[in-house]
Amino acid sequence: MSENSIITLTRRIKLCRASSGVINTLAPVTHVAFGDGGVDSGGTPIAPQESQTALINEIARYPVGSIQYPSETAARYSATIPKEDLADQFISEAALIDSDGDAVAIKTMYAKQKDKGTAFTFEFDDEF
Repeated sequence: MSENSIITLTRRIKLCRASSGVINTLAPVTHVAFGDGGVDSGGTPIAPQESQTALINEIARYPVGSIQYPSETAARYSATIPKEDLADQFISEAALIDSDGDAVAIKTMYAKQKDKGTAFTFEFDDEF
């Protein structure tokens, strides 16, 4: 993962517990959350922190539409913001959300404006 993409401490704890048998099932990723708080006042992405439990400013959440595996140690999740949603919003952060409702990975990016009448499909690679 890049400096603007992290696996959260919450996820790392769950992975540790699953690996050691304390929990039997790791909660799957089910949603992608989007926010507008991922950049500083100059528009530069802010590095997410492992200790974050949520986006800085979540504005919407959508179910995962598809999952691909670009390598044996990466899952690529995609989610689509429908064309009628979030018109003129600037999206600068995203998070993978598991079935427990926990943010398990967070990514920040340069702000991308969601145009009115256009669907926005976002891909998020979860690398191990």
